[in-house]
Amino acid sequence: MEQEKKIRWGTVAITVAILILAASVFFAGFKITNTINANVQSIKSGLKEKLEKDIRREAISFIYAYRKGALKNRQITADDLKEGYKFAKEFLSK
Repeated sequence: MEQEKKIRWGTVAITVAILILAASVFFAGFKITNTINANVQSIKSGLKEKLEKDIRREAISFIYAYRKGALKNRQITADDLKEGYKFAKEFLSK
């Protein structure tokens, strides 16, 4: 006599549920990774733009202060730098 193999539906259901859970965790991790990468790129580009503006402003103000000091044949003073920052602000706002 052959014995009929009984299918344990509870075990099959648990196995399928575990596979679905594993797949959802995998794809959720994949989506989170992509989202984080996109946010990092956004932050990098924003920071790059801010640094470029700051460096441009600093360069303009230092050149202004250097030229003013050189024309009067003296060292750069704090007032020269303040005027340089004002000039750079006006120059970059146009």
